[in-house]
Amino acid sequence: MQYNSRHENTVNPVSKRLLRLRAQSFLLAMGMLLAGLVFTPFPVGAAAQTEERITGKLSPHLPHKALWALVVVDMAKEKEIIHIGTAVNKPMVPGSLVKLVTAGAVLDHAASYGKLDMITTLSSDGLIHHHELLGNLYLTGRGDAIVSSEAIRGMVWELSRRGVTKITGDVVVDATLLDAQGLERKRKGAAHASPGALGLDLHTVAITAYPSQAGEAPVIKVEPVNNSVRIAMEARTVETTASPLKISQLDDLSFRISGNIPIGAGPFRQRFPLSDPAIYAGGTLRTMLQESNISLAGEVRNGRTPAAATQLAEIEPPGLDAMLRDMNMNSLNVVADNLLLILGGQRFAPPGTREKGLRAVSEFLERLGFTADDARIADGSGIHEGNRVTAGFMARYLQKASVQPWFDSLYASLPRAGMDGTLRGMDFVDERFRVKTGILEDAYALAGYGVDRGGRRLSFAFIVNHPGSGVMNMEKAGAAVLRHLSTEVFS
Repeated sequence: MQYNSRHENTVNPVSKRLLRLRAQSFLLAMGMLLAGLVFTPFPVGAAAQTEERITGKLSPHLPHKALWALVVVDMAKEKEIIHIGTAVNKPMVPGSLVKLVTAGAVLDHAASYGKLDMITTLSSDGLIHHHELLGNLYLTGRGDAIVSSEAIRGMVWELSRRGVTKITGDVVVDATLLDAQGLERKRKGAAHASPGALGLDLHTVAITAYPSQAGEAPVIKVEPVNNSVRIAMEARTVETTASPLKISQLDDLSFRISGNIPIGAGPFRQRFPLSDPAIYAGGTLRTMLQESNISLAGEVRNGRTPAAATQLAEIEPPGLDAMLRDMNMNSLNVVADNLLLILGGQRFAPPGTREKGLRAVSEFLERLGFTADDARIADGSGIHEGNRVTAGFMARYLQKASVQPWFDSLYASLPRAGMDGTLRGMDFVDERFRVKTGILEDAYALAGYGVDRGGRRLSFAFIVNHPGSGVMNMEKAGAAVLRHLSTEVFS
């Protein structure tokens, strides 16, 4: 058949009417679609309204001209749904939020390489002969900062069980497995004790004063016990107090107590940091030897345990989950920095150093998909001046952590809002919100997990930087954030 090009372009009247009807239907449909675009709000608009509401709730609690940011991630969609503040893309001081990264890095390492070795040991380079230990005792630490004085007493009991009544050498304390250089403390107080391989009771000493008889000095208790501690006593027990009791630390082994303590008053207790926790631990061991009638001919000194030394006793650390729970619930700086050092030493060979630990953390973050530009981590605890992160990094990090095999351990380590640890007493109570705090002189922060009113799982980070913000009762702002997240329905 011959092809007719004119036939292809020829349309009869009925077809023309059908085409007009189709065209009208198409235009009507397009008009309805355009109307929907104009009058139906997009999720972006809803998000903007939510962000405006949250900003309005927070503004009364924020310092004027504060740098702040709040980022919220929908964990199921792996998507930011809130991104507000005056410094949303600016790296800020996060305080103890850094402990969340430390915990993740340590859990990730343990999942791949096995548990961390934090066993404290007692060994000797001599033999036991006729009740004498002919040589030195070596107390070797591996970074367990929660060793108790009672655990040391258990080591002494083991020596007594072996029949030892005299040690001819020294007590040598070995803290060489960790090198804390670069983590020196500039801040004062028990929360800022020096990290290191060996120490007791979070590397602190507690002095407790009890009232005695009127006109007499108060009764003093030192924990952990150490007969080398000296106290300049200038305090008295009185019937009424004119000047309150004051305990001042002169050095690790010297204290001054002044003022008055009333008869019938409860104990007055104060905890202090130790600059050399290993030597103090050796002093505790020597004191307990004396209390158990085991004489020591030598002194307490620093040194290194010989490879051929015979182990006599050991102290097992708490499980990693328990240690991380204690660290995050109560924001224990010395535990966090010790874990960074331990991680570095076990990942890249001892001694564990700050540089090795930070390298391990950097590699961990890279495996999660982050780059060096996303966060600057300078220690394990968050008190180093070099730490800087964005709220977006922290919220996304928490989301990525939630799909790791060790997530349950991280989640269980965090305080419940208004119920546990650093969040106890907060003006917002909800066990579904697991949150880490971060507070320094000029920084306040919260980050963790929660749910919205519809049950949607969220990860979030809220950071405020402003001079004095750490002492401005910023907990109200933190409670306002959590309360608002719990009452929103994010779509």
